[in-house]
Amino acid sequence: MFPRFRKRPAPQAQPLFALGSLQLSEKVYWLASKSLIDPLPYVQRHLAGDWGDVGEAEQQANAVALDQDAPIRSRYRITPHLFLLVITSDDHRTTVVQLPEESHLV
Repeated sequence: MFPRFRKRPAPQAQPLFALGSLQLSEKVYWLASKSLIDPLPYVQRHLAGDWGDVGEAEQQANAVALDQDAPIRSRYRITPHLFLLVITSDDHRTTVVQLPEESHLV
């Protein structure tokens, strides 16, 4: 018998919410300035509802956050040891791209 998997909702073509001002953490800015990563495709995925590598609880929290004033969080694997976090503030005025080890800037 095969395990049952719940199908993820398809990401939207149009943004689900406003980006607000975009901020890159110091480490993400450094990586981008050296052309080691490009954070913009991950921000676009975040805005489209593709939350990346998050569990069911985080997906549900993001679904609720779209209708309420709560932060929206995504996590994307860049390499086996490098993840990017994209976090939109509860008021949707700021979206921050940072590494997991950095303090939350939102």
